[in-house]
Order: sequence, then C-alpha cells, then structure tokens
Amino acid sequence: MDVSIDIKTFFIVLVLIALIVLIVYAIMVLRKLLVTVDRTNNVLEDLEVVSEIAAARSQDLDGIVDNVSVAAEELSGAMAGGSFIGTVSSAAKTAASIKGLFSENDEDAAEVRAAKRKEKKEARSKKK
Repeated sequence: MDVSIDIKTFFIVLVLIALIVLIVYAIMVLRKLLVTVDRTNNVLEDLEVVSEIAAARSQDLDGIVDNVSVAAEELSGAMAGGSFIGTVSSAAKTAASIKGLFSENDEDAAEVRAAKRKEKKEARSKKK
C-alpha cells in the first residue's frame, strides 16, 4: 500500500495546523488580558475613592488656612490695638478647625476601610 502526498497539500495542511495553534495561543492571551483589565479596573476604582477624599481634604485645608490667616491677622492687630477678646476668639476658632480636620480624617479612613472590605466581599461572592 502506497500513500503519496504532494508538496502543495503538505504545505496547506502545515499552514492550517499553524493557524489553529495561533488561534489557541490568541485565546489564551486574551483570557489573561481580561484578568489584567479586571484588576486594573479595581485599582482605578480604589484610586478614584482616594482622589475624592484628597479633594475633600484639600478644600477643608483651604478653609483652615483661611481661618489661621484671619487669626494671625487679628493677633497682629490685637498686639498693636489691644483687642484681646477677638484674638482669643480667632485662636479658638482655628483650634476647632484643626481638631475637626483630624477627627474627619479618622472618619474618612474608617469609610475607606469599610468600602474596601465591601469590595473584597463582592469580589469573593463573584468568584463563587
């Protein structure tokens, strides 16, 4: 029994096998790429939360800086003019602003930790 294959058919079969291998490889690469894109989206969501908190903090700090500058202005005026009650009032207002900044930071940090825990629970439930 003799089997003969011409060279043209052999190369066509060889090209088809290479094409099938290429398709399988492309599918594997795309699967890994989807996992990477999903992780990148999670990181970007976390970054968005952090940037929102930072923007809120910068606005709060702007108000505190204004209060401190007003207090310093009044303090220098009090030194020159003798208005001690206004100076004490400004200093108390500044101290309250600074205290509020630190207490809000603790609350924001707790909110961020709670949001991250919630995201982890959601990710675990999606895997199941």
